[in-house]
Amino acid sequence: MEDHNISAVLEQFRSQDRIFSNFYDLHAKGKLGEFIESLPDIKLLFQLNDRHFRCIDERTPGGLHAAGPLILMDEAKAIRLLRTTRAEGLYSHDGCGAAGLAFANVEESKRNFYVNSDNYGMFYAKELAKKAGIPYVGHLPAHPHFHVARMAVYDGSGNFDNSERKLKIAGLPPCFVISRRWHDAADAKNELGIAAKIATGDHGYGSLIKEKAPFLFLVVGMKNKDFSLHKLMDEASAVASEFAGKVIVDGFVAPV
Repeated sequence: MEDHNISAVLEQFRSQDRIFSNFYDLHAKGKLGEFIESLPDIKLLFQLNDRHFRCIDERTPGGLHAAGPLILMDEAKAIRLLRTTRAEGLYSHDGCGAAGLAFANVEESKRNFYVNSDNYGMFYAKELAKKAGIPYVGHLPAHPHFHVARMAVYDGSGNFDNSERKLKIAGLPPCFVISRRWHDAADAKNELGIAAKIATGDHGYGSLIKEKAPFLFLVVGMKNKDFSLHKLMDEASAVASEFAGKVIVDGFVAPV
């Protein structure tokens, strides 16, 4: 974690200790999925307020999700995705790591034109939205300036809403969301790995994530075989295996 954020990062991490202590205990007993399925307000988390694409970032909640969004994906594939999902708009956001990666590969002369990755992310989102025939709906702030999520939802429903208000009502903590329903397995697994790398890196909790306090991949399965809990758990487990015990995987079946 970055030095100037240490106290704030520790405060955020510890504020979630109670809920994750319970999650770890339930996971060890094989009861976490059952517990989440039984939450009285769980259905609220599967009622999207909009169909705008934004980043997988927990600080850009709600709607549909893709890293960037979509700035690292082949343009033609991204346009097909926006149309297939009936997306209604596209956001960019402050401090986007995916935009930073894309910006690093831009020719130096063009980098000078865009000045920074935020500007490049906004420009790319506007152009992509125009080509897909949907609105560019704005550039979102991202506060705080580090990632606070200790879990990522690997969502087979395509409707998981991680809006702060809904998460609090349901009793769940902040989370990244990877919309597995709308991505092929390779792209979705890549985004899941990105979420874990962020959480365990300098822009997240760093060394606070460890075997005794692991990051959680929470899988949302469906009753159909294409997005079954078993299938998506296997995909998430393959990604988790790359993190040397610092990531655990659990899941439940969506109530929709």
